[in-house]
Amino acid sequence: MKKIILLSVILLAMNQATFAQKNNNYQNPKWETPLIKGYGPIKYYSNTAIQPDKSLDYKVVFKITSGKIKDGVDSKIWHMARFLNLLYASGIKPSHIHVVGVIAGKSTNVILNNKAYQKRFHKNNPNLDLLKQLTKNGVKFYVCNQAVAEHEIDLDTDLNNHIIPTLSAIIDLPTFQLKGYALIP
Repeated sequence: MKKIILLSVILLAMNQATFAQKNNNYQNPKWETPLIKGYGPIKYYSNTAIQPDKSLDYKVVFKITSGKIKDGVDSKIWHMARFLNLLYASGIKPSHIHVVGVIAGKSTNVILNNKAYQKRFHKNNPNLDLLKQLTKNGVKFYVCNQAVAEHEIDLDTDLNNHIIPTLSAIIDLPTFQLKGYALIP
């Protein structure tokens, strides 16, 4: 009986060692920002059950309304960076990535240029570098003009150059969804 137990323990240990060797990427990859530098860090695991599908077009609309902050920038825009970093690390071609952000509510102030942001908050707009990197990589940002009016923002003087004004977020979000974009609320 002792030999059977000892043999079982040895076989179990060998099986675990073989699994660990085959799944080396589960151990501890480093944090990195491979596409959107400095934002949305990822740990890429190539041997997970679900990976991005290279045959799909990733049409995604982010609802950016909470005004919450992560690492000094709007948390939803930060998550857009993570999303793009994950797709990039997975080998998804840029031609298969279609990402938009619809800005309204408490996040509306991210649309301000530095001069307008400094006037309101006495500091530079911390979101501008991230917005620039995301738009450079194909992301489009839309702002709800109803929110712009509520925040008393002058589109002629206060808007940063990464933002496109629209009629309303409550029109934008269903419009993108009806065009086949998945919503990330």
